[in-house]
Amino acid sequence: MNTLCDSLLIKDVRLQLKAADHHDALEEILSLLRSDVRVRDWEDLRSTLLANSLNETFRKTPSAMFLHHCRTESVSDLVLAAGRSVSGILMPGCEEKIHLIFLAAIPEALNNEYLRILGAISRICSEPETMQKLLDFENTSEFLALLERGCRS
Repeated sequence: MNTLCDSLLIKDVRLQLKAADHHDALEEILSLLRSDVRVRDWEDLRSTLLANSLNETFRKTPSAMFLHHCRTESVSDLVLAAGRSVSGILMPGCEEKIHLIFLAAIPEALNNEYLRILGAISRICSEPETMQKLLDFENTSEFLALLERGCRS
């Protein structure tokens, strides 16, 4: 059974996104996965996630978090990346700014792990107190530790 920290590595978390819009934010977070050994074909992963983002129905999220994901054979295992914007990023169709963006890619064979971990991230970020801690942490290790604890409960 995969843990969150098996899939979301410290190197794949950027706590200070520079991007000002959703497209640049996705590109910035995707760039973290460029040299990841679990990514078989980065260009295919990039094009799949970006194409899916054009079709994604962005909606108001009470947690100010957006989770973008796809199933693709361009990865060998569940791969996650995350970015945080203190000032927030407007997503098309959202009234409020998004502060946390998670990207996930999974091969078809790992469907159950994928759903469990993404569900846990959504649950964790929907808790206002926990979300505030994720927005406040200066240290990536603390950020990941809180997510990991939430995935275990």
